[in-house]
Amino acid sequence: MRFGSTTSRWSEQPVMVRDAIGAIALLAAALLPLGIPGVELGELHRSPPEWAGPVLAVAQTLPLTFRRVRPAFVLLVVGAAFTTAQLSGVDSGPAGLGVLVALYSTGAYQELHRAIVAVATVAAYVLLALALEGSGSPERLVDWVTFSLVLTVPWTAGLLVRHRLTEQDAREAAASREAVRRAKDALARDLHDVVTHHITAMVVQSESAAYLGRDDLAGRDGTLEVVGRTGRQALQELRSLLGALEQTTTTTPGTLPVTPVGGDVRTVVEQLAATGYPVRFTELGEPSEPSAPVATTLHRVSQEALTNAMKHAPGEQVTVAMTHTADAIELLVENRIRGGTADIPGRGLSGMAERVALVGGTLRTGPVDGLFRVAAVFPRGASR
Repeated sequence: MRFGSTTSRWSEQPVMVRDAIGAIALLAAALLPLGIPGVELGELHRSPPEWAGPVLAVAQTLPLTFRRVRPAFVLLVVGAAFTTAQLSGVDSGPAGLGVLVALYSTGAYQELHRAIVAVATVAAYVLLALALEGSGSPERLVDWVTFSLVLTVPWTAGLLVRHRLTEQDAREAAASREAVRRAKDALARDLHDVVTHHITAMVVQSESAAYLGRDDLAGRDGTLEVVGRTGRQALQELRSLLGALEQTTTTTPGTLPVTPVGGDVRTVVEQLAATGYPVRFTELGEPSEPSAPVATTLHRVSQEALTNAMKHAPGEQVTVAMTHTADAIELLVENRIRGGTADIPGRGLSGMAERVALVGGTLRTGPVDGLFRVAAVFPRGASR
């Protein structure tokens, strides 16, 4: 646990801080008499000034602090220091490993002119080999080729890491786009449910007013009051949707935003019954509080089912039943099919099915014995 906590704190540090610590550690290993062998190329044994070793060690290590933000520049500085150390015969110990780190960083993090940097690096190595050969280096051609292969290993490793990071960024971008798409689909479903349900109820009430007698002022006033109340309820739910949209900028893929709604299934039925529409509600079993995603889905499914009943079988009796069991919550909405057809077009049913599936439930819709039935089942604990 302590090791994991230390690792977490280390990964939370800015990358330049971590790279600076690594560079200082490599410099310390080069300056302290630890007996760690360094990188030697050319085997030129000369007697440089005493200050040359520490200075070149610093030049080959501390620039690594910027290896991720300026990889090509760091390779230039560290490479120049490495070249100077080899040509002057300075043994800078482990500091010579800095050139390998710089090569890896360039392969992994260089963004612009990567081909030019690669060609320039190869050319610089060839010039270094020729310069060492001209200075009397005992190295053979096979040694130069072998060391060039050693230098390609960290560069290749950096390219592989770069490829992996690019793929990871692409996956994250795709997941972000999918999250936005799902959030838009969820909002579209909510808007569809709210608008169609309340507007349909208002239309039904407005049309029913035409059958009232001319002297039935109380009936007309009551109808207008119900239409106004339904319109205000629609505005309230639309404001809730817009408020949720403003507060939530991302949505986890595979989930629905939980939108504040105007009550449970019983409330939806009571609001419709208050308009005089023939709808009946029953509840069986011991009621329990469902999770927020399931409660939102129950509300929306009941709204959509009642809206479809009003649109496709206006005036027919609708029954809404909720059953609570130890294993599940079941919602059943039934209405008699008018005109002998059960064909209900539109996006409502598909939207219901998607919404129910996202919270782990199942939905069945279709005609049964002259009735159109919408049956949704939510297992206990379903709340994905």
